[in-house]
Amino acid sequence: MQAHAGWIAAHLPGRGRIVFDQHPLPASVTRGSLMVEFTLIPGEADILPLAHVTGRGVQARFFSLGFTADGQVSVMQRQGMAFHALSLDASDALACGGPMRLTWLWDVAAGESVLALEALADGTLRHRVGGLPLAMPREDLLALAAGTGAARVGPRVDWLAFGDHRHPLGPSGALAPLTQVATPQGWRAVGTLRPGDLVETAHHGAQPVLWSGRVALPALGNLRPVRLCAPHFGSANDLWVAPHQRIALPGAGSAIAEARDLVDGIHAIQPDRPNVLNWHGILLDQPALMIAEGCLVQSLDIGRMCRQPALAALSALADTALPEHSAATRPILTRERALQALGARKAA
Repeated sequence: MQAHAGWIAAHLPGRGRIVFDQHPLPASVTRGSLMVEFTLIPGEADILPLAHVTGRGVQARFFSLGFTADGQVSVMQRQGMAFHALSLDASDALACGGPMRLTWLWDVAAGESVLALEALADGTLRHRVGGLPLAMPREDLLALAAGTGAARVGPRVDWLAFGDHRHPLGPSGALAPLTQVATPQGWRAVGTLRPGDLVETAHHGAQPVLWSGRVALPALGNLRPVRLCAPHFGSANDLWVAPHQRIALPGAGSAIAEARDLVDGIHAIQPDRPNVLNWHGILLDQPALMIAEGCLVQSLDIGRMCRQPALAALSALADTALPEHSAATRPILTRERALQALGARKAA
């Protein structure tokens, strides 16, 4: 389940640098990903720094990532006379506030820079694509991970991580690759399924897999895995899932809940063990409840991403003919309602 998959290191305020992979980096990293989680106060309108590095040497340089006073979130780079900047309108996110995840992708060879902001409360994702980013100096990336010296990490930042890969945006997997799922031929590890294979679903029989793939994510903050403890969710064994995986609650009718909203320290726990984990996803023609280790888990719900070709091209599903998923037909419980449902089952 554990894999570095491009993620190199992270910074956790109060804990310092966490190293995921010690392979040597070139002096200039020409392709990579920088991911930051933080929290916005609703309605704030001040400048909010997230990450900043000032370098000295033959060419003076700086790197800055943060919110401006006019409601934009931006990335800026200067190295000598070379300059790159990209900004994204974040006024809606600033108005609503809450936990956020910002991802910056850079690819010098492709001449592409991507800035993406996700509101974690409702999954809203906005992004913008720009051109001609500058390579990130290895020294600056390592300084950000350390959070010391020439680097400054903003006071609202929960964590940041970087890698020398292009992290896919949008929907991602949420099951450990070795999770056993029901198929017409018997139980199979979800990571072995391929497009065209059939999986059993709780209400629609066997359904063909349209896409099967995995994404590596730092197990930090809101991305920490959730352990669903047996036998509370119908499984004989504990089931590890990503926090955004939707689960059907036994005895709650047709309602589903995200795993993160089930964490109560008894039925589900969310340990704090910084590392990088692989998560596998299955896409069907419409979201359906698959049977994973006896627990009912929903397949990927990509909504109307097929109408957003620019975003789809940046996702893990870029080479797949995407279906249009209709609006959710099953009620998704809030954390309060999900915990009430678990409490009612315990009392019964």
